[in-house]
Amino acid sequence: MGSAFSFAPAAHAIVNGTATNGFDAIGELGGASGVLIASNWVLTAAHVASSLTVGSSSFVSQAGSSLVSATYTFSSADFPNDDIALVRLSSSLSIATPFLNDEVITSSQVASLGTLTMVSAQNQAPNGFASTTAYEAATTYQADAAVAASVNWLLTNGNAHLQGGDSGGALFAGTPADSAGALLLGVASAVLQDGDTGATEGSAFVQVASYRSWIDATMASSGQQATWVSSVPEPSSMLLLAIGGMAILARRTGQISRNG
Repeated sequence: MGSAFSFAPAAHAIVNGTATNGFDAIGELGGASGVLIASNWVLTAAHVASSLTVGSSSFVSQAGSSLVSATYTFSSADFPNDDIALVRLSSSLSIATPFLNDEVITSSQVASLGTLTMVSAQNQAPNGFASTTAYEAATTYQADAAVAASVNWLLTNGNAHLQGGDSGGALFAGTPADSAGALLLGVASAVLQDGDTGATEGSAFVQVASYRSWIDATMASSGQQATWVSSVPEPSSMLLLAIGGMAILARRTGQISRNG
Protein backbone atom coordinates (compact mmCIF):
# COMPACT_ATOMS: atom_id res chain seq x y z
CA MET A 1 0.00 0.00 0.00
CA GLY A 2 1.37 3.42 -0.93
CA SER A 3 2.04 6.03 1.73
CA ALA A 4 1.20 9.28 -0.09
CA PHE A 5 -1.92 11.32 0.39
CA SER A 6 -3.07 13.29 -2.62
CA PHE A 7 -5.20 16.36 -2.16
CA ALA A 8 -7.78 16.92 -4.88
CA PRO A 9 -8.58 20.46 -6.07
CA ALA A 10 -11.77 22.09 -4.84
CA ALA A 11 -14.91 23.04 -6.79
CA HIS A 12 -16.03 19.79 -8.36
CA ALA A 13 -19.26 17.89 -7.80
CA ILE A 14 -20.39 14.33 -7.12
CA VAL A 15 -19.48 12.08 -10.04
CA ASN A 16 -22.68 10.68 -11.59
CA GLY A 17 -24.70 13.01 -9.39
CA THR A 18 -28.02 14.70 -10.19
CA ALA A 19 -29.04 18.30 -9.50
CA THR A 20 -31.97 18.84 -7.17
CA ASN A 21 -33.83 21.58 -5.31
CA GLY A 22 -34.18 19.29 -2.32
CA PHE A 23 -31.87 18.71 0.65
CA ASP A 24 -32.30 22.18 2.13
CA ALA A 25 -30.10 21.42 5.17
CA ILE A 26 -27.05 20.86 2.96
CA GLY A 27 -25.28 24.14 2.34
CA GLU A 28 -22.07 25.61 0.96
CA LEU A 29 -19.38 26.19 3.55
CA GLY A 30 -15.99 27.62 2.67
CA GLY A 31 -15.92 26.17 -0.83
CA ALA A 32 -17.12 22.80 0.45
CA SER A 33 -20.29 21.59 2.20
CA GLY A 34 -21.91 21.27 5.61
CA VAL A 35 -25.08 19.80 7.12
CA LEU A 36 -27.33 21.92 9.34
CA ILE A 37 -28.27 19.72 12.33
CA ALA A 38 -29.82 22.43 14.55
CA SER A 39 -30.79 26.04 13.91
CA ASN A 40 -27.31 27.43 14.70
CA TRP A 41 -25.13 24.35 14.18
CA VAL A 42 -23.53 22.79 11.10
CA LEU A 43 -21.72 19.46 10.97
CA THR A 44 -18.85 19.19 8.50
CA ALA A 45 -15.40 17.68 7.98
CA ALA A 46 -12.57 18.93 10.19
CA HIS A 47 -10.42 19.85 7.20
CA VAL A 48 -13.28 22.03 5.93
CA ALA A 49 -13.66 23.78 9.31
CA SER A 50 -9.93 24.46 9.48
CA SER A 51 -10.15 26.60 6.34
CA LEU A 52 -12.97 28.81 7.64
CA THR A 53 -12.56 32.35 8.97
CA VAL A 54 -14.74 33.24 11.94
CA GLY A 55 -16.79 36.34 11.23
CA SER A 56 -16.39 36.27 7.45
CA SER A 57 -16.99 32.69 6.25
CA SER A 58 -20.65 31.75 5.80
CA PHE A 59 -22.92 28.75 5.62
CA VAL A 60 -25.21 29.29 2.62
CA SER A 61 -28.31 27.18 2.12
CA GLN A 62 -31.54 27.48 0.17
CA ALA A 63 -33.18 28.94 3.27
CA GLY A 64 -30.62 31.70 3.72
CA SER A 65 -27.14 32.25 5.02
CA SER A 66 -25.39 32.88 8.31
CA LEU A 67 -21.85 33.88 9.29
CA VAL A 68 -19.60 31.44 11.11
CA SER A 69 -19.17 32.48 14.74
CA ALA A 70 -17.04 29.55 16.00
CA THR A 71 -15.56 26.23 14.87
CA TYR A 72 -14.91 23.10 16.93
CA THR A 73 -12.92 20.06 15.82
CA PHE A 74 -12.91 16.74 17.63
CA SER A 75 -9.14 16.46 17.38
CA SER A 76 -6.15 18.58 16.43
CA ALA A 77 -4.56 15.64 14.62
CA ASP A 78 -3.93 16.02 10.91
CA PHE A 79 -6.24 14.67 8.19
CA PRO A 80 -7.53 12.00 7.88
CA ASN A 81 -7.68 11.51 11.69
CA ASP A 82 -11.14 12.13 13.21
CA ASP A 83 -12.19 14.30 10.28
CA ILE A 84 -15.29 15.82 11.87
CA ALA A 85 -16.15 19.32 13.10
CA LEU A 86 -19.00 21.48 14.32
CA VAL A 87 -19.54 25.04 13.14
CA ARG A 88 -21.62 27.47 15.17
CA LEU A 89 -23.56 30.08 13.21
CA SER A 90 -24.11 33.67 14.30
CA SER A 91 -27.83 33.59 13.48
CA SER A 92 -30.47 30.88 13.28
CA LEU A 93 -31.69 29.33 10.04
CA SER A 94 -35.21 28.01 9.84
CA ILE A 95 -34.69 24.69 8.06
CA ALA A 96 -36.07 21.27 8.92
CA THR A 97 -32.99 19.26 9.86
CA PRO A 98 -32.10 15.59 9.43
CA PHE A 99 -31.96 13.02 12.21
CA LEU A 100 -28.54 11.66 13.20
CA ASN A 101 -27.91 7.93 13.43
CA ASP A 102 -26.99 7.12 17.04
CA GLU A 103 -25.59 3.60 16.70
CA VAL A 104 -22.18 2.90 15.19
CA ILE A 105 -22.45 0.68 12.11
CA THR A 106 -20.07 -2.28 12.11
CA SER A 107 -18.63 -4.24 9.21
CA SER A 108 -21.11 -7.05 9.78
CA GLN A 109 -24.02 -4.61 9.37
CA VAL A 110 -22.83 -2.78 6.26
CA ALA A 111 -24.32 -5.23 3.75
CA SER A 112 -27.76 -4.72 5.31
CA LEU A 113 -27.76 -0.96 4.80
CA GLY A 114 -28.94 -1.23 1.18
CA THR A 115 -29.07 1.86 -0.99
CA LEU A 116 -27.64 5.06 0.47
CA THR A 117 -27.72 8.68 -0.74
CA MET A 118 -24.78 11.08 -0.88
CA VAL A 119 -25.42 14.83 -1.12
CA SER A 120 -23.18 17.83 -1.82
CA ALA A 121 -23.88 21.56 -1.98
CA GLN A 122 -21.27 22.14 -4.68
CA ASN A 123 -21.83 22.78 -8.38
CA GLN A 124 -24.99 20.78 -9.08
CA ALA A 125 -27.06 23.84 -8.43
CA PRO A 126 -28.07 24.19 -5.77
CA ASN A 127 -27.48 20.65 -4.45
CA GLY A 128 -26.40 17.39 -6.04
CA PHE A 129 -27.14 13.85 -4.94
CA ALA A 130 -26.42 10.28 -6.02
CA SER A 131 -27.26 6.76 -4.91
CA THR A 132 -24.48 4.53 -3.61
CA THR A 133 -23.84 1.49 -1.42
CA ALA A 134 -21.40 0.88 1.41
CA TYR A 135 -18.91 -1.98 1.40
CA GLU A 136 -17.02 -1.55 4.68
CA ALA A 137 -16.92 0.17 8.06
CA ALA A 138 -13.36 1.13 8.95
CA THR A 139 -12.22 2.49 12.32
CA THR A 140 -8.63 3.02 11.14
CA TYR A 141 -6.89 3.65 7.84
CA GLN A 142 -3.40 2.19 7.51
CA ALA A 143 -1.60 4.61 5.23
CA ASP A 144 1.76 2.93 5.82
CA ALA A 145 3.34 0.38 8.13
CA ALA A 146 4.13 2.93 10.83
CA VAL A 147 1.03 5.09 11.17
CA ALA A 148 -2.66 4.24 11.43
CA ALA A 149 -5.17 7.08 11.34
CA SER A 150 -8.36 7.01 13.42
CA VAL A 151 -11.09 7.58 10.83
CA ASN A 152 -14.39 5.85 11.75
CA TRP A 153 -15.39 5.75 8.09
CA LEU A 154 -18.17 4.18 6.09
CA LEU A 155 -16.64 3.33 2.71
CA THR A 156 -18.89 3.49 -0.35
CA ASN A 157 -18.48 2.11 -3.85
CA GLY A 158 -17.03 4.15 -6.68
CA ASN A 159 -19.70 4.39 -9.41
CA ALA A 160 -21.01 7.57 -7.80
CA HIS A 161 -18.26 9.19 -5.79
CA LEU A 162 -17.03 12.41 -4.23
CA GLN A 163 -14.62 14.87 -5.79
CA GLY A 164 -12.77 17.88 -4.47
CA GLY A 165 -15.17 20.38 -2.90
CA ASP A 166 -17.68 17.77 -1.73
CA SER A 167 -16.20 17.41 1.77
CA GLY A 168 -18.66 17.96 4.60
CA GLY A 169 -21.57 16.72 2.51
CA ALA A 170 -24.03 14.11 3.74
CA LEU A 171 -24.50 10.35 3.55
CA PHE A 172 -28.12 9.43 4.24
CA ALA A 173 -29.75 6.07 4.77
CA GLY A 174 -32.13 4.97 2.02
CA THR A 175 -33.26 7.20 -0.83
CA PRO A 176 -34.71 10.40 0.70
CA ALA A 177 -35.78 13.25 -1.58
CA ASP A 178 -34.92 15.87 1.02
CA SER A 179 -32.84 16.21 4.17
CA ALA A 180 -35.82 16.99 6.42
CA GLY A 181 -36.27 13.96 8.64
CA ALA A 182 -33.72 11.90 6.71
CA LEU A 183 -31.28 9.73 8.67
CA LEU A 184 -27.73 11.10 8.53
CA LEU A 185 -25.12 8.34 8.72
CA GLY A 186 -21.98 10.30 7.95
CA VAL A 187 -20.25 13.39 6.58
CA ALA A 188 -18.03 13.32 3.51
CA SER A 189 -14.33 13.08 4.27
CA ALA A 190 -12.22 11.58 1.47
CA VAL A 191 -11.92 9.94 -1.91
CA LEU A 192 -10.11 6.59 -1.98
CA GLN A 193 -7.81 6.12 -4.95
CA ASP A 194 -5.66 3.25 -6.16
CA GLY A 195 -2.07 4.10 -5.28
CA ASP A 196 -0.75 2.74 -8.58
CA THR A 197 -3.33 3.77 -11.16
CA GLY A 198 -5.03 6.74 -9.49
CA ALA A 199 -8.41 5.20 -10.22
CA THR A 200 -11.16 6.08 -7.76
CA GLU A 201 -12.11 3.11 -5.59
CA GLY A 202 -14.82 4.86 -3.57
CA SER A 203 -15.64 7.53 -1.01
CA ALA A 204 -15.24 7.78 2.76
CA PHE A 205 -17.77 9.27 5.17
CA VAL A 206 -17.12 9.84 8.90
CA GLN A 207 -19.78 8.06 10.99
CA VAL A 208 -21.64 10.62 13.11
CA ALA A 209 -22.56 7.96 15.72
CA SER A 210 -18.89 7.53 16.61
CA TYR A 211 -18.85 11.12 17.87
CA ARG A 212 -22.24 11.45 19.54
CA SER A 213 -20.93 12.31 23.02
CA TRP A 214 -18.66 15.02 21.63
CA ILE A 215 -21.39 16.47 19.40
CA ASP A 216 -23.87 16.65 22.27
CA ALA A 217 -21.34 18.13 24.70
CA THR A 218 -20.16 20.76 22.23
CA MET A 219 -23.69 21.91 21.43
CA ALA A 220 -24.95 21.77 25.04
CA SER A 221 -23.93 25.30 26.06
CA SER A 222 -26.10 26.75 23.28
CA GLY A 223 -29.22 25.02 24.55
CA GLN A 224 -29.59 23.23 21.21
CA GLN A 225 -29.23 19.54 20.48
CA ALA A 226 -29.19 17.33 17.42
CA THR A 227 -31.99 14.78 17.09
CA TRP A 228 -30.65 11.24 17.32
CA VAL A 229 -32.46 8.13 16.07
CA SER A 230 -31.43 4.48 16.31
CA SER A 231 -31.97 2.72 13.00
CA VAL A 232 -29.21 0.20 12.29
CA PRO A 233 -30.02 -3.10 10.56
CA GLU A 234 -29.27 -6.53 11.97
CA PRO A 235 -25.96 -8.06 10.84
CA SER A 236 -25.94 -10.11 7.67
CA SER A 237 -23.88 -13.28 8.15
CA MET A 238 -24.25 -14.29 4.48
CA LEU A 239 -21.94 -11.58 3.17
CA LEU A 240 -19.17 -11.54 5.73
CA LEU A 241 -16.72 -13.19 3.32
CA ALA A 242 -17.50 -10.60 0.66
CA ILE A 243 -17.05 -7.81 3.16
CA GLY A 244 -13.71 -9.27 4.22
CA GLY A 245 -12.55 -9.38 0.61
CA MET A 246 -13.47 -5.75 0.07
CA ALA A 247 -11.59 -4.83 3.26
CA ILE A 248 -8.45 -6.30 1.69
CA LEU A 249 -9.06 -4.20 -1.41
CA ALA A 250 -9.43 -1.09 0.72
CA ARG A 251 -6.20 -1.80 2.60
CA ARG A 252 -4.16 -2.14 -0.56
CA THR A 253 -5.61 1.06 -1.95
CA GLY A 254 -2.77 3.44 -1.33
CA GLN A 255 -4.06 6.93 -1.79
CA ILE A 256 -6.55 9.16 -0.05
CA SER A 257 -7.74 12.39 -1.57
CA ARG A 258 -9.09 14.93 0.84
CA ASN A 259 -12.07 16.35 -1.05
CA GLY A 260 -12.61 19.79 0.38
